[in-house]
Amino acid sequence: MRKKIILISLIAVCIFLGIFCYKTWFVAFFATKYLSGRTDGKQGIVRSIVIPWRNYRLHLHHWFLALIVGGIFAVQGFCILTPEIFYGGLSAIVFQGIYCYEDWYRIIKRKKVLPTLEQPMALVAGNDNVTGESPTMMTGIAS
Repeated sequence: MRKKIILISLIAVCIFLGIFCYKTWFVAFFATKYLSGRTDGKQGIVRSIVIPWRNYRLHLHHWFLALIVGGIFAVQGFCILTPEIFYGGLSAIVFQGIYCYEDWYRIIKRKKVLPTLEQPMALVAGNDNVTGESPTMMTGIAS
C-alpha cells in the first residue's frame, strides 16, 4: 500500500515539474542508495542522525529531513537550484528512504532499559559461567 501511494505521489510531482525532474530524480535516487545503509539498521557511508531524549531515541531519517526541507522551501517559495533539480532531488531522497527500508516509519524509539538482559547467554558445552571459562580453568587445575 505504501509503495503504491509513494509511486503515485512521485509520478504526480515529476509530471508537474517536467522531464528534467526525471533525470535529476534518478541521479539523486542512486546517490542516496549508495550513501545510505544497505538494509534496516545498517550504517551507511553517511551516518544517521539519532538524538537521545530521556528514555527515547529520535531517529531523523534522511527521507524525513528531505521532506521537512522540501516542505519549508516550498512554502517559502525558495529553491537552491531550478525547481526541477531541487524538488526532483528531494523527492528522490524521500522515495528512496520510504521505498527501500521496512523501518522507515520508526522515528521515535524507546531506549533499551536493561541492555545486559538482551545479550545472549554464553552457555556452551563445558562452560558453566557467563565468562566462558571452563570449570577446570576457574579452579586452576589444568588437565
